[in-house]
Amino acid sequence: MLGVGILGAGGIAERAMVEPSRTVDSVEVVAIGARDPERARAFADRLALPAWGDYDAVLSDPRIDLVYLALPPIVHAQWAARALEAGKHVLCEKPLSANGTTAAAIADTADATGRRAFVGFHYRLHPFIADLLSTIASGILGDVARVEVDFSIPHFVVKPGNIRLDGDLAGGAVMDVGCYAVDLLRAAWGEPEVVSASARTYDADPRIDLQADAELRLPGGIPAAVRASFLGDDTGAMEVRALGSAASLRATSVIVPQWGATLTVTSSDGEVLRSVAAEPGENSYARQLEHLRDVLADGSPSVLDARDGAGTMRMVDAIYRAAGLQPR
Repeated sequence: MLGVGILGAGGIAERAMVEPSRTVDSVEVVAIGARDPERARAFADRLALPAWGDYDAVLSDPRIDLVYLALPPIVHAQWAARALEAGKHVLCEKPLSANGTTAAAIADTADATGRRAFVGFHYRLHPFIADLLSTIASGILGDVARVEVDFSIPHFVVKPGNIRLDGDLAGGAVMDVGCYAVDLLRAAWGEPEVVSASARTYDADPRIDLQADAELRLPGGIPAAVRASFLGDDTGAMEVRALGSAASLRATSVIVPQWGATLTVTSSDGEVLRSVAAEPGENSYARQLEHLRDVLADGSPSVLDARDGAGTMRMVDAIYRAAGLQPR
């Protein structure tokens, strides 16, 4: 049994950990911790969790093997280090940390303590994403001429008071959804280079990017455009497009495949070569938990490893600098 403790009693802890844990064999959430223990108790009572307390109570619980940090990224490095030094493995909700430097520190502490640290890019464990990546790698597109990624949240979702609009908590659109885009590009094509970037900032906190647009260069000189936004239209976007000499690709709902992801590959003369829809009922958070259970049992490598996640955060930093903003 993999015993999980959670730090942070927000909604993401319920969606990303408590609910999926109840569908995965040999995984159990055994404790919830919050800065305010009464908030943790209310969370535990509502979801029938066996234990609650403050953060230290979770870190000292001998039943816990893995600590899930459902906290703002600005404090991930601090609490990841505390958890790793307490002998626990760590899963950080994405992004891994506030910036590339603190993200690398998490990976370094994991190495030093003999524990493992992961970033919660749950989408990578969904079979749809494995299909997407294998399709890109197959050569079916021919020579890729351009890649476009648009991860835009509908404009009515992120409103004043949301932690994603708080510069003190390392908020911003690139931090929230742009990190997914960078992670996906790195997984599919390798390490990109930032060519240029621009940002539309939040009047109430100019440190925050409401929308950022970056031009990247992928290995082989392939140009890539990335948009990360809190200003999307009423439906938003989670799309990836790739234009090749032989065919083009369009994938939807990439960040959360269980919301109805589709993958279409169309030849240069308009013939549909592949048309794939994500299987109903496949939950990326559940697949993430299965993956963590298994790699912690057998020591095998993980696509969620914090060392790789630190590379993604270095790219996020570079986009911010190119847009005239400071890394978090």
